[in-house]
Amino acid sequence: MKNLANILAQICHYAQSHIDDYDAWPKDKPARQDYLQCTSMTVACFLAQNTILGDEGVEWGIVIEKLVEPIRNIKEWEKIFNQLIKNLGGLNEPKTKKT
Repeated sequence: MKNLANILAQICHYAQSHIDDYDAWPKDKPARQDYLQCTSMTVACFLAQNTILGDEGVEWGIVIEKLVEPIRNIKEWEKIFNQLIKNLGGLNEPKTKKT
């Protein structure tokens, strides 16, 4: 769970950190949500593919509200993702073949 949480934390932190560099960074929340939709969708896809309950669907906007808030550090994002992964039944563990 730690590796997935860290990867997703880095994705969200990067998106938050670097969108400010874009000259047209909007100040209003709906416009910021438009800019960050793809990041939230990416996170939803990772969670859907890698968690036990994810195959039932993960809402595309699972982290959009958190993305438009003030920038979080990686540790804060990891805490968020560890909880989301737990809420989604934990990680899908790869099945090993018995020889």
